[in-house]
Amino acid sequence: MKVKTELIKNKIIINNSKDASRLYNRSHFGKPLSRNKLELDLIEGVFLQEKDKIKVHQNEKEIIFQNLVKKASKIIKGFEIKYQVYKDLRSRGHAIKQYDEIKHITFSKINLKKENGEDFFVSTFSERDIFDIKKIVNLINKVNIKHKKLWFAIVDEEGDITYYDVSKVNLKGQNKEHIFKKTEATLMKNRVIIFDEKSSNKLFEKEFYGKPFGKGIQLSIVEACYLANKGILNIKTINDKKITKTYIKKLQPDINARIFVFKDLKKHGLIVKTGFKFGTHFRAYSKSPDESHAEYLIHVVPRDFSSIWAEVSRGVRLAHSVNKEFIFAKFTKKKIDYIRLGRLRP
Repeated sequence: MKVKTELIKNKIIINNSKDASRLYNRSHFGKPLSRNKLELDLIEGVFLQEKDKIKVHQNEKEIIFQNLVKKASKIIKGFEIKYQVYKDLRSRGHAIKQYDEIKHITFSKINLKKENGEDFFVSTFSERDIFDIKKIVNLINKVNIKHKKLWFAIVDEEGDITYYDVSKVNLKGQNKEHIFKKTEATLMKNRVIIFDEKSSNKLFEKEFYGKPFGKGIQLSIVEACYLANKGILNIKTINDKKITKTYIKKLQPDINARIFVFKDLKKHGLIVKTGFKFGTHFRAYSKSPDESHAEYLIHVVPRDFSSIWAEVSRGVRLAHSVNKEFIFAKFTKKKIDYIRLGRLRP
């Protein structure tokens, strides 16, 4: 039997105490009011009406589903996106409610001791929304204070939903840096060649720098600049002219940002190689590449980076398909935040 409800000032009120108790205590809908009444928000009301659980009246006239949806759409910004996520998570057994204490958080899991699983917040997006790394980092920081997990729910134009588990991560590896003797290297456009066999072997065997080239190795510009900054390489052109930082920056304008992140990853014990074939700047190994595959795909972005969600989705999907984690390395002059986006099955 459908529960009779009344729409009053954008809230749906259940006056019957037994119906109110059943919906609140058993299914965790609504907010208790005095006199054993229950208040539903419009998202809950539309959900329960679609499930054929309630009838909604206003001034003794029944409001049909489509009219309640239209009313909710006028009042709640982005209603159609929020509702689809609410409906999906509720249907999966997650008791959630609207949340307005933190900007850009849409839902919070209802904290019940008898419920299994961890507490989480949900932020909802349309596929047409902009991915803004600065706002996302700020959101993660606020959620961390609450000691909850953060989920993103992205709704596409057909109503399909993709979920991500979003968090800051501390990347750490087990690899140690070694001491190498200084050696000569030659710049060839966007790669650097070390012809000395002995030096090449040590760099490759100890820390997996470069790829074999003849009896030597070829290094990426980032690897070469990192080693040059450590005093290990003396890089010259094929005409035997000394290479300057200005010259390198003309070749690759974003080189400083990538070196900054490369250096930090090495500092934390990771083996770092190019990630081009995966569409990112780096792939990184916490153990020796002889022992395991790269665990991380790392993309270097400035603090004001923004993108469309389709690009982000492509990167995360690829990482997931090759059993790797997709990481944004958001950098400033003094700090790097590593932001993980992992595909999630709620």
